[in-house]
Amino acid sequence: MARYHGAAAFCKRLRVPGCLQCTHRRFFAARHSGAPLTTPSGADPQPDALFDADLDAWHRQPERAFDGWLASHGFRHGTAVVYRAMWGKLLRWSGEQGLPPLTWSAGQIGAFLDAQDLHKRHRYRYARLIERVFHHLSLLQQNLHNPASQAVKNHLAEGDNDPTAFLLPGERDLLVARVLSPDGLERPDLSRGISPTQWKRARDVALIAVLLGGGLKVAEVRALRVETIDGLDERGEGGAQEGAQEGAGLALRMVRPDNGRAYTVPLFPFADAPLRHWLALRAAAGTLGELVFPAMANGRPMHAASIYRRVELLLEEAGVLAGRRERASPQTLRNTCGAMHFDAGTAPARVAQVLGMRDLESGWRLHAAYEAWQARAGLPPAASTAPQPS
Repeated sequence: MARYHGAAAFCKRLRVPGCLQCTHRRFFAARHSGAPLTTPSGADPQPDALFDADLDAWHRQPERAFDGWLASHGFRHGTAVVYRAMWGKLLRWSGEQGLPPLTWSAGQIGAFLDAQDLHKRHRYRYARLIERVFHHLSLLQQNLHNPASQAVKNHLAEGDNDPTAFLLPGERDLLVARVLSPDGLERPDLSRGISPTQWKRARDVALIAVLLGGGLKVAEVRALRVETIDGLDERGEGGAQEGAQEGAGLALRMVRPDNGRAYTVPLFPFADAPLRHWLALRAAAGTLGELVFPAMANGRPMHAASIYRRVELLLEEAGVLAGRRERASPQTLRNTCGAMHFDAGTAPARVAQVLGMRDLESGWRLHAAYEAWQARAGLPPAASTAPQPS
């Protein structure tokens, strides 16, 4: 029984769901009663059929293939339970981000580890588990890239007890001045039509404006709908063609999918012009559907991986990545949005509300992480250099 308790305790440190403790008990009881072991879904694992799972089977049924991999390596029961929980958490995160299983890049693995708020030794164990899986897959396909190995080499798996990163004030200002400025928005000649390049450029600039100006997560911005944007009626979408002025008061009406709680996200003024400009161009191009940021004019949603790439390209264009040591991702933009609220004098509990965090304590944790980051970066606390939200 001590072995079961050890596995449950470790799973708790790895932030796996509490309901998995029932799974631990079921496996433990079955093992010592002589009853056949079953998967959490109740189906027989049939390990013999899974030992030789090919690469296609791993893509189609990553959970069952992983069970077979566990069985083939003969891990102790407690270790297998922990590894199964870790793998399941990675697959759930991947699904939430719109990433097909086993297509992750090193940067996306780093983003997953950042999102779990893990101690660095647990981050490293996660990375090594993914690395071992991809090493197994490389035996099925020659020259298969191992993103977890790359993540380890790039020190993305190391982290520390406070891995939260932010943009420096100067980096934020570069992004706003070089990419999000109304003067830099391309004005296509509508009489000659809108090219795919112009369409994507306007979308990408508005996308990063909303990620920084509203602090949305990737999954949230992928699902954002035009009807949830408040404040457009004053001038309408067409007003964006001439360049919107700051302070228009655009806001997003959001709902947390886990508990149905509704909240409003005020956008910082610098996001106003890029978003209005994009919505005007989007309408002029006859874009289908209600998604604010579709992948194409036919209205289909963007892949999360595409959003990560677009953010990186625009940050590089702005010069943000030139001398930066820490990684910059959509999560960094979300953290920076929270920091701008703090700098503007917003209370941590209120920041938790406008960022749609799970609880008010999360706002205080972000505030503490921001203060610690300021100290590491040699910045004075409460600099009050951020623009005021609308």
